[in-house]
Amino acid sequence: MKIVVIGAGAIGANIAYRLAVGKADVVVVDAARPASGTSAASIAYLSTFPQASWDEDPGRARLRLQLNDTFDQLQQEIGPGWLHWTGTLTWGLPEERAKIARDLAICRERGLDLKMLDGGKARGMAPGVLFADDDEVVYEARSGWVDAPAMVATLLDHVRKLGGSVLTDQPVCAVLRHAGKVTGVLLRDGSEIAADAVINAAGSWGSHIAALAGATLPLELVPGLVVYTEAIPGLPRQIIGAPTWMCRPDPEGGLAIHWRGEALTSVHGANGPSPQGILEDVAELIPALAGTAVAASRIGIRAIPHGGPVIGELPWLPGFYFAVSHGGVGWGPMWGRLAARELLEREIVPELNAMRPARFYIQKASFGRFADDAEQRTGA
Repeated sequence: MKIVVIGAGAIGANIAYRLAVGKADVVVVDAARPASGTSAASIAYLSTFPQASWDEDPGRARLRLQLNDTFDQLQQEIGPGWLHWTGTLTWGLPEERAKIARDLAICRERGLDLKMLDGGKARGMAPGVLFADDDEVVYEARSGWVDAPAMVATLLDHVRKLGGSVLTDQPVCAVLRHAGKVTGVLLRDGSEIAADAVINAAGSWGSHIAALAGATLPLELVPGLVVYTEAIPGLPRQIIGAPTWMCRPDPEGGLAIHWRGEALTSVHGANGPSPQGILEDVAELIPALAGTAVAASRIGIRAIPHGGPVIGELPWLPGFYFAVSHGGVGWGPMWGRLAARELLEREIVPELNAMRPARFYIQKASFGRFADDAEQRTGA
């Protein structure tokens, strides 16, 4: 079976690897370079607190509790160097403590090993962070972060070793169709790749790729700023989840900081004033950063489908498989496994039922929804 994967980010690379393991003939196509988009500008942390407390579709909730195991399994297969289980320390503002306590109780009921620490115990774990004595800090040992570019590079190396190919700087200009089925892609250089299936793993470009296939995929595109610090002594080695920002270690030795800000919309906090201003704000709680300069900053455009991930085919468009999801780094190995089961084994994975792209389409409207329905009935 020949399969084209559009997008060489965290989701596309994981799917391509899993398909190649399953003996598919895989071609990965990217408009730029692997992991050069949102995957390279992601805080890329792995955590089930407070996510496991969310009220979400039961299938997605079950899968969420398996995510960490998929990373352990993937590391055993492709080797180390990109996955770091460091633990996470999270706390909120005083007015958020009641909600955090409720989330903590729900997560514990669902099997998570979480501890509540006071400020003194939290300082003992991360002495470089100025926790207040009365802070209530949740410690999640089974959490960490991913060096996403390194993960993607390793996965694609394995794809090549398994006989697949990776084409870079090759935008897809058309999705080819024949007799109602997707049959391949047309690239910018004029070449065509025939395929039994095409996977849309294009992230923030997912709507554009869907449109090339004659499908609609509504996405909210949300910018996320990540600031990278210099490599200096005294920085915490855990993930630190403060009320308005989060930071994690960076492969270069500094910290990667994601500014969340206070709530502005349901998915986007207020922007920080500038990368240097964000760094100075974080330095108030991590004194080692005081007086340092920003080493780099990147903005990733996060693709957030309404209602959560979009995984699977449209029934009336066989051969075109959607794999577009917020949190692509954290969900990538899971989407890779499930997409391979559906495409190679022709299995319908029930946990994905609420994530199908068909949810964005409606049936023919019935009478009773509009003020002029009586006129529609009578022809008046």
